[in-house]
Amino acid sequence: MNIEKIKYFIDLVECKNFTETAKKNFVSQTTISQQIASIEKAFDLKLIDRKHMPIEPTSAGWTFYREALVIWKQYNRMQKTMLDFKRNQPQLLSVAYTTMTDIQSLLPHMPKVNEKHPNMRLDLTKVTLKDMTAYLEKGLYDLAIAVDSAFVGNDQIVTQTLYSGRYCAVVSRKHPLFNHETISKEELYKHPLIMLHSNTIGNTYHLMIEHAIEDGYEPNIVRTVEDVETELFHILTDQSLDFSLITINSITQTTN
Repeated sequence: MNIEKIKYFIDLVECKNFTETAKKNFVSQTTISQQIASIEKAFDLKLIDRKHMPIEPTSAGWTFYREALVIWKQYNRMQKTMLDFKRNQPQLLSVAYTTMTDIQSLLPHMPKVNEKHPNMRLDLTKVTLKDMTAYLEKGLYDLAIAVDSAFVGNDQIVTQTLYSGRYCAVVSRKHPLFNHETISKEELYKHPLIMLHSNTIGNTYHLMIEHAIEDGYEPNIVRTVEDVETELFHILTDQSLDFSLITINSITQTTN
């Protein structure tokens, strides 16, 4: 039996009037009359004495009323219990990232996030940069943290800058540029470069090369690798210079 029917019956007994009961529930008087009649039909009992003014329940009606009150109170209690349960449940936020630098960009913001959303729990997953946009569009993740070049030209992705800065050159202690506080582009492109492969960083790989060519330089890329750990290994052992570290990180989400 529909719980609303039970409420209509309780209100009718307490209001003693079909019109007032209809107004209380924002429905028509006909609706109340039909719902009460359907209850009587279900039990094959007359529950309301319509000839009495104001109307009153029959003996069977009073019995139904007492049972209906118990059911209605239990229903309200159940609603409150489930609402409290929902409020106290941790809210899972699925976040994709590409490197540890992405996580480092997020950490300063976590105290404020935890303060505003104490029940929120982050589920972090490392993915390749080239797959980031597709995963967001398919709804596999709620948010992503990555360099913003991964989302260039995609209107479905909304970005918010977490950290921005200049290009950084990563070299070993033995590299000729190690003691330089700053280096020019001309100095940069004189040295062999190592980059993350396009299979890993996707469109970012091509954008970086395009920007270099626009500036009038031809990058001397001697090696491409699949991950940052391998990249760092070759920086230390081959005296190469990392060409793929851009310190612009964004937190992103789809507009869908």
